Amino acid sequence: MKVLGIHIAKGQLRYALLDGTRQSPTLIEKGRLVTTDPTRVPELMDWYDSQFRQLLDRLTPDKIAYRLTLEPKKERLFTSEFPLGLLNLIARQRNLPITLYTPRSFVASKLGLPKGTDLGVACGNTFGTHPPYWDDNQKYSILVAWFEL
Repeated sequence: MKVLGIHIAKGQLRYALLDGTRQSPTLIEKGRLVTTDPTRVPELMDWYDSQFRQLLDRLTPDKIAYRLTLEPKKERLFTSEFPLGLLNLIARQRNLPITLYTPRSFVASKLGLPKGTDLGVACGNTFGTHPPYWDDNQKYSILVAWFEL
């Protein structure tokens, strides 16, 4: 089962496509896309809409998972929450299951790992390192996909 993981940070969209199982996951592709001007909200939403559709068309996931940042500031509504609303709409239109994870739900037990395991380290141990942009934002997109395998 292929799962597309999404994490949105200011000015960028991170994604990762995983296949396999939780015990034996495979990273198929990961990437970072830089967004358009966040002050031009209609154009930004159009950009997200087209990017999500292109990713889904090209990667053909069976499921989508994303990381939802809690308590966003007003600016983050446009750069994070609104795009995730679009992603949910597109998933519904395509009959794709979609799951959200909050920062509090990033726990090792979801992956069958011992309590207190650093998930960033576990991500590196399982998938290796894949520069460029092998940072926490990229790992968040991988982790949400991994949770859904």
